[in-house]
Amino acid sequence: MEQSMNESVPDLVARVAAVSPDRPAVRDGQGRVSYRELVEGAARWEAALRRRGVMPGDTVAVCLPRATVTLQAILGIWRIGAVLVPLDPSHPIVRWEFVLADCRARAIVCTEDLAPSLRKACGGTPERGRTDIVTAENLGVDRLSPESSPAPPMAPVDPDSPAYVLYTSGSTGAPKGVRVRHGALAHYVSCAGRLYEGASGPAPWHSPLAFDATVTSLWVPLTHGGEVWPVPGSDPLSGLEGLAKLLTAPVDIGILKITPTHLEALANWLGPEGTPTAITSLVIGGEALRADQVRPWLARSTQIVNEYGPTESTVGVVVAFVAPEHVADGVIPIGRPLPGTEILLCDRNGAVPGPGEPGELCVAGPQLADGYLNRPELTEERFPPHPVRLGERIYRTGDLAVRGRDGELHYVGRIDEQIKFRGQRIEPGEVETVLCGHPGIAQAAVVIHGDRLVAYVVPREGDTALEVQQLTDHLADLLPPALVPQRFLTVRELPVTPNGKLDRSALRGNKP
Repeated sequence: MEQSMNESVPDLVARVAAVSPDRPAVRDGQGRVSYRELVEGAARWEAALRRRGVMPGDTVAVCLPRATVTLQAILGIWRIGAVLVPLDPSHPIVRWEFVLADCRARAIVCTEDLAPSLRKACGGTPERGRTDIVTAENLGVDRLSPESSPAPPMAPVDPDSPAYVLYTSGSTGAPKGVRVRHGALAHYVSCAGRLYEGASGPAPWHSPLAFDATVTSLWVPLTHGGEVWPVPGSDPLSGLEGLAKLLTAPVDIGILKITPTHLEALANWLGPEGTPTAITSLVIGGEALRADQVRPWLARSTQIVNEYGPTESTVGVVVAFVAPEHVADGVIPIGRPLPGTEILLCDRNGAVPGPGEPGELCVAGPQLADGYLNRPELTEERFPPHPVRLGERIYRTGDLAVRGRDGELHYVGRIDEQIKFRGQRIEPGEVETVLCGHPGIAQAAVVIHGDRLVAYVVPREGDTALEVQQLTDHLADLLPPALVPQRFLTVRELPVTPNGKLDRSALRGNKP
């Protein structure tokens, strides 16, 4: 399916509905929904939100479970020209408070049970103006039959307008919102649809809406005639458990998007006998992929894709098609850039490193985000001008990579302290800042040990009775679950380098 640069995801979904209106689009606990019903539901959401005063350019937060109504609400928001801000139902209220204030949400779409907590989260900031709390029930969209409200023609969506804002971990202790354009999103799903053989088949939706890897599970199939299968549950673990149950059935899956850590957990749950499920395109992303993690899936999948890309470059910009020889060698590349994407490797001075030498991976092309919401200085730092092409920008990922003799890119590591854990980006500074907000902690450092996030804490003088549950509760009240360490170790002091900086390598070398 070819895509013009002037089209958006809602345009592409509407095109599928026009060509194949009765084709199944979503299958959830309520049954199957056709593309016609999906688009008509989106039109009802559009009309209802317009009646509540939502206008083009407004930000609308969505805190809904994995279900058909969520997809209809998002498409309705985009049909207006409003901006989606996904909220994770598992995040603490203080996280919601920050996001809602930072994005100046005009409305929040949620379930009835979450409405009181979200009303509390958006209160106390009158300078933002009134934030409307809406649900499917109080909008009345569920009380209209499809026949009573045929979908009106959709106004074209400006590809240069923002589609969504996703919040990622921030090194200063506060999350930062990445603003992604409709054109960047459409470019990604169109490229993925052409490269991933299972794009027109079923795709399980098991990950949170606020996780950008979920874009692959939703909008790649829905723009290519595929079918989304929401997995019940509102948090990552319940989604993974539901996915494991799904894979024990003899079903055919078109695309399964998953992180390496969750892929490994899934293989352990399924056991050595594996799964009777046939997977056409197993797309793995979110963190570095090891050969042992992918080995059990070679015989279960027609196509295995290692997809690389930070949120700032719209889900994925570099892909490698994993072959048995990659697994046998134990070296899996991140691959080559998508069509239209340019990858530059730069040393500390911005020059191109020599052959075989690592450099910072920088991205240029149509999938770049607009930058960070309300963070012009950080945007300027991370999205500097293109070194050659006037008027264009690059994104400095902070990842180190080398280019092999065959032209494929290989991930080497980071130039800073950012880490990836279970597919989630974590800035240790954010966790450490919150830890040091506890009255009993003087210093803290966070590192990864194996499959655990570990916090080293130095108690304040005279406070030697730090309880793990107390620390866990403190963090759980302030951070998303993915940022809460699984283990806490009390130490007298943190190791430092000769120049006085925290020596994380020494902590990583100590097995807790």
